[in-house]
Amino acid sequence: MEKRKRVIGYLLMSPSLVILFVVLAFPLAHAFYLSLFNVRFFAGRIITSFVGFENYLSILRDESWWRSFLNTVYFVLADITVGMFLGFITALALNRKFRLRSLVIGLILLPYVLPPIVHALIWKWAFNADYGFINQTLLSLGIIKKNVYWLTDPKLVLWALILANLWQGTAFATIIYLGGMKSIPDELYEAAKIDGATRTQQVIHITWPLLKPFTQLLLVMKTILTFKLFELIYAVTGGGPAGRTRVVSYEIYRTAFESYKFGRATAMSYILLGIVALIVLVFRRAFATEAGEE
Repeated sequence: MEKRKRVIGYLLMSPSLVILFVVLAFPLAHAFYLSLFNVRFFAGRIITSFVGFENYLSILRDESWWRSFLNTVYFVLADITVGMFLGFITALALNRKFRLRSLVIGLILLPYVLPPIVHALIWKWAFNADYGFINQTLLSLGIIKKNVYWLTDPKLVLWALILANLWQGTAFATIIYLGGMKSIPDELYEAAKIDGATRTQQVIHITWPLLKPFTQLLLVMKTILTFKLFELIYAVTGGGPAGRTRVVSYEIYRTAFESYKFGRATAMSYILLGIVALIVLVFRRAFATEAGEE
């Protein structure tokens, strides 16, 4: 009887497993196979030659790869520290009743619902040295004396893009934290007030601890999403000036569709997949250890 139930269960699952194999497992396997070849165009033909793991080894020896990886790490660190902190503070401010609250929430969360390319073009205009609103605002306030070339100065451009990415990243963190705060029972705060707890003490001892699962979710989601960052770089700087703002996703795109080295680009994708999977695994182990200690 048990064996029959298992067989029926496998039969019911088989359509989903076939679909999963077709849309996920097969493309991943084919991509790995492709990464073992040197694939290039020549005279209108595709020429392939087996190179084994040489694509992977050459990437790990490539200075431009490590530069793009370090740039990506800067974006990730900014998003999981500053972005999450600002999102938490913003959610605290929004988690109370005041006039026009719905309108304010809509405006603050607008960056998250904008298409990534629209978000990128807004910041490309904002950072324009001649007519962007950032320079115009800073000039009118007397903070700067002349136009700043945010997108062409190698010392400023990366930080300008990190700021632009934080605009959207903060909105995402705000959504998650605000949803988490709505799940905390009001009775806990009422009991804390009776005991004489201040607003700050309530945040430290009630709100923040109960939001731990949401913080863990944000750490994982932001790491994955930021490692995939592409549209902002592509639309605003194109990886320039002099490769200063290239991130891993853009480096993969450039290798595949500008240099036409598809095998190498696929190997880059697998290295990125491995790095992100390792980071997520470390997060999960840390979360599980912390839960066990509690």
